[in-house]
Amino acid sequence: MHRIHFTAEDLGRVRVAPTLGPMAETLFSLTTLRGRAEEVTFGAWRRRVRGRLDARFAVLTAVAPPRMPCFDLARLAGTGRDLAESAETFLASPRQAVQSELDFYAGHHGRVPTALAGLADTLAVRREVLSTLRAYHHAAVGSHWGRIRAHLDAERGRRGTILLDHGIDGLLSQLHPNIRWAPPTLHINAGGHRNDDFTLEGRGLLLVSSFFLRAPVVMYDPGDLADCILIYPAALSVDHAAGIWTAGTSTRALANLLGRTRASVLTAIADGVTTTGALARSLDISSAAISQHTAVLREASLITTRRHHGSVLHHPTQTGLTLLDRHDADPTT
Repeated sequence: MHRIHFTAEDLGRVRVAPTLGPMAETLFSLTTLRGRAEEVTFGAWRRRVRGRLDARFAVLTAVAPPRMPCFDLARLAGTGRDLAESAETFLASPRQAVQSELDFYAGHHGRVPTALAGLADTLAVRREVLSTLRAYHHAAVGSHWGRIRAHLDAERGRRGTILLDHGIDGLLSQLHPNIRWAPPTLHINAGGHRNDDFTLEGRGLLLVSSFFLRAPVVMYDPGDLADCILIYPAALSVDHAAGIWTAGTSTRALANLLGRTRASVLTAIADGVTTTGALARSLDISSAAISQHTAVLREASLITTRRHHGSVLHHPTQTGLTLLDRHDADPTT
C-alpha cells in the first residue's frame, strides 16, 4: 500500500495530464503484453504483438521484468511529445540519476541484468535499448497511438468535469477502485507488498492517465520521495478498445494511393517515428530513400519537417492525418 500525504498547499497544486507520451505508454504496454488480465479488451492485441516479436526484443524483459519494479525508463525519459524527444531526454540523463534507478532495481531483483549494466556510463548501451524500444513501439503501439492519445485526452476532460462539479475531494475519490481518498491521505493499492509514504512538501501531485496500465502506479525518484507522479488507469470499455484496435484507413488502400513504401513512411511518421535515421531503421530502407520519400510527402503537404538539436524531425500535417483517418493534428502533444 502506498500513501500520499497532502497539505492544503499540495491540494491546491494537483494537476491532471492525459499522458506521459508515447514512450511511456510503450513501456507500460510491456506489462499488459505479459499479463492475462482483461483478455476481452487486450487479448487480440496481445496475440498479434507476440507474433511479431523475436529474440532481439529480449532486452525489454530486462527493462520490464515479470516481477515489479521495472527499470523506470519512463521517469528518466520524462514527458515527450514523440519518441525522439523522450529518447534525447534519456540520453542526456545524468549518470547518477540512471545509476540510482539501477541500484533501486538491483535492490529488489538481486542484480542488474547484463543488458542494462552499462546504461549509467555508456551512451551506446542507452542507444541500443532505445533502438529496440522504437522497434517494439512500431510493432505494438505505433499504429494505434493517435486513437490512444485521443482516448487519453477524453479521459482528462472527464476528470476536469469531475473536478469542476465535485471539487478536489470528488476528483481524488473517483480515480480508481484501488485508490482511496481519506483526507488528507491518498491510499493506493498497487498490488505489491511495499508500504511507502510520500510527503509532497508543498509540490502538489501530478495525476496522469494510462491506457495500458490497468492498476495504479506511483512513479517516483528513489532519492526524493516527494518527487512522485500517480499513474492511474483510464476508463476503458470493450467497445472503446475495439474502436482503437480496428479504426483507420486500410493499409492496402493507402498503398494503392501513395505507393507501399511511401505509405509506410507516412504511417510511421504519424506513429511517432520522426527522424530520418529512425525511419530508415524501422522500415529497413536507406536514409537516402527515406529523404526522397519525405521530400515527396512534404511537397504534397502531408508532413512538415524541422530541425531540433541537430536532428531533422518529420511530423504529419492535418491533411496527412486525415488521409490516415486520424483526427488530431499533432497526436503527441
